[in-house]
Amino acid sequence: MRKLVLAAITGYQTYLSPYKGFCCAYRVHTGHKSCSALGFRAVRRYGVLMGFALLRRRTYLCGVAHRRHAKPTSRFLHSQQGFCDIGCDLPCDLPGMDGCLSPGDFAGCCDSGGCDWPSRSRKSQEGEKYVYIPPNTGGRKVNRI
Repeated sequence: MRKLVLAAITGYQTYLSPYKGFCCAYRVHTGHKSCSALGFRAVRRYGVLMGFALLRRRTYLCGVAHRRHAKPTSRFLHSQQGFCDIGCDLPCDLPGMDGCLSPGDFAGCCDSGGCDWPSRSRKSQEGEKYVYIPPNTGGRKVNRI
């Protein structure tokens, strides 16, 4: 199992990572090795289960570093992206229509929610402001992509 996981990580580093257009946010911010390099070392040294536990912690820190230090992007509201629930797409207020399609269909789909809902139910990022990400003090400069 260990050899299979190490081969998968090596394949990712060789064939996918160079072409994806961005690099590990933790590596960019701290100057340490990338998440995949840490995962390879951890699986090789501690085995698959303990290696994945260490890699899970690192990818969490990488996500925190990305959300904390990435350039803000212009994001559209969910209602402006064109994704909407059935309640917004059906003309429920037309004369002669009782409810949506017929009485009792879709349990009152006109009241199933609006287009102003949150985009996804994400975990609260409130606790992330207390997560320590070490600064890049090693003198190693990493190119940002």
